[in-house]
Parts: sequence; structure tokens; C-alpha cells
Amino acid sequence: MKYPIKAAVVATGIAMLFGTANMTEAATVNNSAQAVTAKAPAVADQKAVEAAKKELSQKLQQKNTGDMYLLYVSDKNLNGGSEFLYYLDMLHFTNYENYLNQATKLQGPVLQKPEGLPEGYKFVKGNIQPPIAKNRAEYQKEVKAEAEAQGKGVYYKKFDWKEIGEINLTFANGKDNLQMQVSHKIDKDKSSGEYRYYTSDDYDAETAKKHPEWVRNVLSWSDEDHVYNITTNPGSPLTKEDLIKFAETAVKK
Repeated sequence: MKYPIKAAVVATGIAMLFGTANMTEAATVNNSAQAVTAKAPAVADQKAVEAAKKELSQKLQQKNTGDMYLLYVSDKNLNGGSEFLYYLDMLHFTNYENYLNQATKLQGPVLQKPEGLPEGYKFVKGNIQPPIAKNRAEYQKEVKAEAEAQGKGVYYKKFDWKEIGEINLTFANGKDNLQMQVSHKIDKDKSSGEYRYYTSDDYDAETAKKHPEWVRNVLSWSDEDHVYNITTNPGSPLTKEDLIKFAETAVKK
């Protein structure tokens, strides 16, 4: 599944070409002028943006590659108000062993089936995502710098990644399910190894109506770099104590 998250055809650069020509002519007329080198501002146009987006979408047709691209558009008005747009084909799994084999090749904490999970719970699906949240500023700075250096108003780059950014796993037993997640912590100033728990009844009525998929029983905790969650559906027979027990063996570091 592809995820464009808030790309190769580039503008012909006619404006830059004429800008350079004009500067050269001025220097020739004024022999006493100091030599100056400069590039005209990069220009983006809607056709180039759409062409890049189309090409990126085609690149992601091959499923389950883990490929990640970052598109830069100098004129944010041509890109929904943002200079950047991520294109991602995250790694998906329906087999637990395949997931575990891939996850252990990457850097970072690996979620695993917790000990003591009641009989009947089976692995349903999982995904691994790149470390966008952690490296967002670095990725964007790099792409923008390369685009400006090449005088391109529309530019994209593929990033290879070897570190886990986020993992999501789902185990189910009939109508009941248990979900697990680990993701990079954004706020590094707060670190807590203490468990926090709230139930599906703790959600306000408005949230429950607009986003019923959010309404779950949640156990969360964190370390210096990551946030962890184990959640269950409303009405699940698993208790807070059960989730705390699962948390003790849910993470392989």
C-alpha cells in the first residue's frame, strides 16, 4: 500500500538559462565589474509537479519493497501548501516468521509475540515503516540542497533505510484482537518507563463518534528513544494486568 505523506520530469530551466545569459552580457558590457557567478532561482510549474508525482506513483507499483522517496517542490502552492511530499511503500507481512526475519535485519527495537498470549491468538498482519519522524529535517534539508544545487524547482530522491521507524503488529482470536506498536519518540525531553493505561470508556463521545477506530484499551510506555503501545478492542477479556505481563516480553532489543 502506498502512502504519500505530508518525486523524473523536471522543468526545462528556460528561466535559469536566460538569467545566466543576462548576467554574462552585463559583465561583458561593464569590464570593470567584478566577476560574479550565480544561479537563477529554481522554477517549478504544475506540469513538472504532476509529471514527477505520476512517475513516483509508477515506481511504487511494485509492492512490498520498502521504497521511500521524498519530493521537493520549490513553489509550495503547486504542492498543496507544502514544499515536501513523501512517497512510501511500507513493508507488509501476513506471516509472522517473515516479519521477524526482516525486522531483525534492521536497527532498533523489534516487537515480538509476547509470552503468555492466550491460546487462539494468531498473527494477522504487520508492517515496518522507515524512520521518517526521526530524520525528517535531515531528509528535507538534503533534498532541498540537491535541488537548489542543480537549479531544479521539482526534484525527488530515494532514501535507503536500515533503521526501524515504526512497527505495527496485529494478533486476533475471533472477534478479539491485540495490537502492538513501537515508534520513534518525538519529544525526547520526556522519558518514562512507567506504564500508563486507559480504557475505551475514557474517550469522549465526540472522539468516539468521529474516530471509532481509535477507541481501544491502551497500555503505553516509553524509553529514551521510543514509545510503545499494546492495545485491545473494547470488550476484550484481556485486562490491564495481562497487558503489563505481555509488555515484559513484547520487545526484543
